[in-house]
Amino acid sequence: MAVGFIVKRALQAAAMLGIVVLAGLIWRRSLDDSFVQACVFGVIALGVLGLSLSEFGGSSAASPRESSGASAADRAFDQAERRFAADMATIVRLLKGHLSANSRYSDSLSRANDTLPQLDKPEQIRAVVISLIEENQKIQTKVDDLSRTLDDSVAKIDKLRANLAEATDKALRDPLTGLGNRRFFDQKLKAALRETPAADGLCLAICDLDWFKAINDKFGHPVGDMVLKMFGETLTDVVGEGDVVARIGGEEFAIVFPGARSAQAASLADQVRRRLEAKKWAVGSSGAVVGTVTASFGVAERRDDEGAEDLIRRADQALYRAKANGRNRIVID
Repeated sequence: MAVGFIVKRALQAAAMLGIVVLAGLIWRRSLDDSFVQACVFGVIALGVLGLSLSEFGGSSAASPRESSGASAADRAFDQAERRFAADMATIVRLLKGHLSANSRYSDSLSRANDTLPQLDKPEQIRAVVISLIEENQKIQTKVDDLSRTLDDSVAKIDKLRANLAEATDKALRDPLTGLGNRRFFDQKLKAALRETPAADGLCLAICDLDWFKAINDKFGHPVGDMVLKMFGETLTDVVGEGDVVARIGGEEFAIVFPGARSAQAASLADQVRRRLEAKKWAVGSSGAVVGTVTASFGVAERRDDEGAEDLIRRADQALYRAKANGRNRIVID
């Protein structure tokens, strides 16, 4: 999915930049019509290709409480893309109209060039010159209109680009905790595996809140949500600045430690575990004691030439052993 997403964004950015550059060149009349026409068709093709590419790659199923937020983020993203595509289409239509007007003016100049040598009366020459002046005034008016419209469209595109960035961020965020979601995690893990030198080490920790269903069943989902939020905050407080924290399932979280060995990752995970265990949980409105909340962790260090799927599988297996051995512990694969 990350590759398709990047290619899609790159093609859209290229199309937008190409349109703006072409508009400036046309306004300055720096290109001949045939070259401009070819460039415009190339830009149209880029825009259509970028907007038609589908993102690929899967993400894990979210819990029922996550699905409504994810759908809202996806809808916002789709709406922003449609607005972006519509404004691009408007600019392309204006440029094509300007090219057509330029072509008519070029035809007028060509006819005048063919006709003038055959004229011998001042009235005939004057008529041709007046015709050319009128054509030039028309094209200048169109250029002025196009320039103003393009200025407005560039402002719209800047706003749409900001909206797209916001929608993209929402599509990669868990609405409850504010952490990255599974899609975000998959992208970041693959990027970390690609960019972190093998000699530096890289670890993945997958953690799961112990007996979380019992908390939901006894105290209700609002209390469960509070626990999830606090656990997410604890994770981000403990891990390093370059580490990646994400919520990848209902009560399941993941941490990517680029440049870390298993002992370092396990030490940070244990800090999270001990800090969580030390908290005193109670329901704010009623004062009912929730009790101690704990978490189990599975840690795996990347092996040579290991991909994301195998690393996730080993960390999951380590987490399973931690839960099977009594929970509230860390197991290193």
